[in-house]
Amino acid sequence: MFFKKDKKEDVNMAEMPRYWVRVCPDYNFAEARLDEFGAFWDHLKDAIAVHGETEMILHRFTFALFSIRAGSKVQCRKNVIDAWKALYPEAEEPELIIVRRPADEILDETIGIIMKYYGVTEYQKLVAETAETFPVLDARGCRQYFIRQNYLFAIDRGCGFSTLIGSFSHFLRTLWVYPEERDENQKQYVTENDLKESEDDGSGENSGESGESSESGSDGADGGEEQTMYRSYHAEIIIGKESNVGGCTSVDDFIDQLGDNSYGRRYGALGIDISYFLEDKRKDQLREFLKRMEPFRDDFVFVFRVPFLEKKALDEIAGIIEDSMLLRVVKIPPLNECVVLETVWNMLNDSEYLPIANLVPVILDKIHDEKRDGRFYGFKTAEKIAIEMLFKKAGKEAEAIDGGDQTDAECIDAGDVKEVVAFGRSYSKGYAALEEMIGMEKIIERVKEIVAQVKVSVGNEKLDRPCIHMRFTGAPGTGKTTVARILGEIFREEGILRKGGFFEYSGRDLVAEYVGQTAVKTASICRDAYGSVLFIDEAYALYSDGGPGNNDYGREAITTLVAEMENHRDDMLVVMAGYTDDMDNLMKMNEGLRSRMPIMLHFENYTREQLFEIFMLMVKKHFAYTEDLEAEAKLYFMALTDEYMEAREFSNARFVRNLYERTWSKAALRASLEGRSDFILKKEDFTAASLDKEFSEKIGDRKKIGF
Repeated sequence: MFFKKDKKEDVNMAEMPRYWVRVCPDYNFAEARLDEFGAFWDHLKDAIAVHGETEMILHRFTFALFSIRAGSKVQCRKNVIDAWKALYPEAEEPELIIVRRPADEILDETIGIIMKYYGVTEYQKLVAETAETFPVLDARGCRQYFIRQNYLFAIDRGCGFSTLIGSFSHFLRTLWVYPEERDENQKQYVTENDLKESEDDGSGENSGESGESSESGSDGADGGEEQTMYRSYHAEIIIGKESNVGGCTSVDDFIDQLGDNSYGRRYGALGIDISYFLEDKRKDQLREFLKRMEPFRDDFVFVFRVPFLEKKALDEIAGIIEDSMLLRVVKIPPLNECVVLETVWNMLNDSEYLPIANLVPVILDKIHDEKRDGRFYGFKTAEKIAIEMLFKKAGKEAEAIDGGDQTDAECIDAGDVKEVVAFGRSYSKGYAALEEMIGMEKIIERVKEIVAQVKVSVGNEKLDRPCIHMRFTGAPGTGKTTVARILGEIFREEGILRKGGFFEYSGRDLVAEYVGQTAVKTASICRDAYGSVLFIDEAYALYSDGGPGNNDYGREAITTLVAEMENHRDDMLVVMAGYTDDMDNLMKMNEGLRSRMPIMLHFENYTREQLFEIFMLMVKKHFAYTEDLEAEAKLYFMALTDEYMEAREFSNARFVRNLYERTWSKAALRASLEGRSDFILKKEDFTAASLDKEFSEKIGDRKKIGF
């Protein structure tokens, strides 16, 4: 592809100003090109360079940072957008953050580092705007008023608040916002990695990294020299009911510390977590708290933190603060999956190992694993994933070296680390995986009907595509989760879902701590599941009798979920699972759910024969065993009473798996006591396992099975 050069030959390019330009394409664009690992950025750089001097400082999956010379910011923007449109005419225009590079080297370097952060676009916009606005205010004699500007960051724990506070405080100092004289002898230089270290948030949980790059050189001209910055002065406080309890500070203690200058410096940014005040009954306490802070408004820039909330709830909190002080709201949404992926990838890449392309699906599966319980701590979890994979690779390498085997010491691929994923992709694909399950004949037949109906509708313009959201009813352990996971694979193979991934949550996982936070959490969970299966077990818990407040949060989650199911009915499969009567009650409580989940699959309890067959399949897959073990197991399962098997707490195949795991645990203990590392499963191992409390109660007449 050829690009025309600008015809302004008389313009001296070297005299044009330079701009930092961060290019952020739509996440869908980045996601569709994960296998390119950002190689497309080179094409964009070449296309922009046709218009003038262009340097790509670094690129990632979801953004690239350029240094560009142009006659003006408007011209700079036009050059980038024109190049983008020429290369990717069908894609949405990327979001650009453009800031003129200042003459001050330290300030320029600071801005360049901030522009390398992951997933905090609105913060970077704030820095860019401030860098250009403050000099104008200063020239007009208004420097002293800038410290009156305070901030409210809506950001979840683990998404980088601690790092952003340190970064912002340092940025304000390099901008010389504070009325201090420049004393060269008092400046302290630190490396970029020093700035990257997060402060502990005082509650025992670090709030995570904001993810700035560890690459050196702000303008590519340093030749790899170590970056230097001034040390930031800031403090971070979590307001709570009592002082020194759970890492929180009481209002009284905080005000006292402000008064006696306990934070060490008169001027600086104070990060204040005010989530404590989000409950309605504490809103008046927040107003009183803000009133008591007024005497110190010329001493600090206050940066308040609350979780990322839906607009109405966030506007209410911002309105209360704005009654007392000038406020700027900065919203940092929950991390997109692509951002987490590139965080893990770049940590691996920064080691002496070279990550291989087939690692991407494993990293994504591990991310899904970490989200299964509804608790995901952003960059901290990403860091944990990367470290776990490095440990696993090092273990494999050490094992190979010890055994004298050849190993690719430099590369880290899927085979090296796949064991870190607890709930990965099935080795058997689609219907083959479903047919391996016992007692699924009726389910398989119904799934084939659904697939056929969708495919016919897609090929016929006169037919509307049917809604595929489903209800799974039945007792625990009857295969609901496994079937939902396999459905993702089948629907991907059949072209019904783009990805076919699997996200599992309980109903309680959709509910957050505060009103306004639940809608965001539910929407974020749905966003991750676009193109995949979202499986919600015990969905009825959203309307369980947990008090009026819990029910309000549950309704908030259901309302958000219903909207997501409607808006993405062709790009997401939501499956709700639970007991038949509980699911019926849930549908009655919200009729919008019933109409959006027209498909119901019922999972029958397993028979005694099927439970025994499942047990022996597990045994045969992993162990050698004696014939008398098989006979003893059959006697045991045939002796299970109807009353026990029909009890609500009976967990079917889950019961079988627990018994199987207990059996080989007994065998392992026996072998250990005998001084052996290998073993086969024996009758005595099964007998010992079945006598444990959870397997021996309510079984009936034990004499029938020979005990």
